[in-house]
Amino acid sequence: MDRPVELLAAAFTNLRRLGITHRETYSEILRRALEADETSVGAWTVWEPDSFDGRDAEFRFAPGHDATGRFVPYWHRAYGSPKLDPVNNYEHAGLGDWYWVPKREATCCQVDDYWYSVGGRLLRIRSEIVPLLENGRCVGVVGVDAPATSPQTAPRRITAPIVRPLGSADPLRVLTSREREIHHWLVAGKSNEDIATILGISAHTVKNHLSHIFAKLGVENRTAAALATR
Repeated sequence: MDRPVELLAAAFTNLRRLGITHRETYSEILRRALEADETSVGAWTVWEPDSFDGRDAEFRFAPGHDATGRFVPYWHRAYGSPKLDPVNNYEHAGLGDWYWVPKREATCCQVDDYWYSVGGRLLRIRSEIVPLLENGRCVGVVGVDAPATSPQTAPRRITAPIVRPLGSADPLRVLTSREREIHHWLVAGKSNEDIATILGISAHTVKNHLSHIFAKLGVENRTAAALATR
């Protein structure tokens, strides 16, 4: 059975494929996911600057947004009923590794028992995070928080969380960012020459990348590589 966070990622991905980029729609999906799972602390997403709809400047300090205007809604129940706040502490690696590691590695991750400020209240939680990929590039992440398994007294100093791979079902997690881009255009039916033109590289370089892609996916040809994501 898919994890709740994977269902959210799939919903977001499908909406993007349909060309739907209404922030309220995605935020409402997060809220409903939280309400549907009484064991969850929160459901959230963080998008790269202007990666959601190119309109970050219009949403500065809007509900569920911070001064950057980036799409960072966090639906949580730190005080009981679902409440919307912007995600915080995602700006820098270290304390924000729950965001930076899944984004950098382009793979699903898990964070066990760490302290985080939820709606201004310090809670001990655990998280599962899935990267959101478009054209082989990570444009953001979506996550679900649950209560920690080992509650403790709040520490004097908050330390960086330990983030580890979750065991994603994504077969492309073994590919580099460039290889993901090439795989995307391969699935779209583009030839080596087409891909070379789109990415501004040589057809020979594309061929070399395809060889690496085939090896990593354990396939022998373009058709099998395209089917590897289905």
